[in-house]
Amino acid sequence: MAVPLLVQLYPLTTVVPMMVVLDICASLYLGLKVSGDANKQELIWLLPFTLAGMGLGIILLINAPSEPLLLTLGIFAAANGLRVLIQKSSQTHKAINRWWALPFGTIGGTFTAVFSTGGPIYVSYLAMRIGNPNILRATMAVSHLILTLLRLFFMLVAGLMLSKDVLILAAVMIIPLFIGMTAGTKFHTKLSQVAMKRAVGLILLFSGTMLLIRQIRALDWLT
Repeated sequence: MAVPLLVQLYPLTTVVPMMVVLDICASLYLGLKVSGDANKQELIWLLPFTLAGMGLGIILLINAPSEPLLLTLGIFAAANGLRVLIQKSSQTHKAINRWWALPFGTIGGTFTAVFSTGGPIYVSYLAMRIGNPNILRATMAVSHLILTLLRLFFMLVAGLMLSKDVLILAAVMIIPLFIGMTAGTKFHTKLSQVAMKRAVGLILLFSGTMLLIRQIRALDWLT
């Protein structure tokens, strides 16, 4: 949710490494808290495909022009918001073949490295593999922690983490992060699943659409 909004103010190569710092704080809190219930076999199966995707993503982040990347991010965020809003809940669960980890893991790893937004891709895959909502939530929390640590490693190797702009922005954003986490911890039990789903969908749709409008206007200006 945050990345499509932040990239309208800061470069993508600053926002993505900065999000690693914030995600470490958030994922350590959530991931360690529920790690005992996670389905670790699913995470192990996803890992090699995720590593391949993250390697590709770092190459794109460093070398590809930002304009097509930002357009892709806007489309991705808006489409996921729309998907969340129109998706109907199902009472039945039929697990998909685990080899679907190859495309989901590779694409998720790429989007995680380029945009810090691979979460919805992993949620989609794991939700089609795990029927128990508590195990699904725990598995997602642990996967987010693993993805964050992998991103940190790749960003350090690529030399993107030690930028002054990244560290300053992370220091500024750390306070809003903890305010948000405190508010979320307090209010999440008071919101129904339907209300939470609607809020997430609307925020994703809004942030993605705003980024798309900005990028389309920039293209019109250049032409």
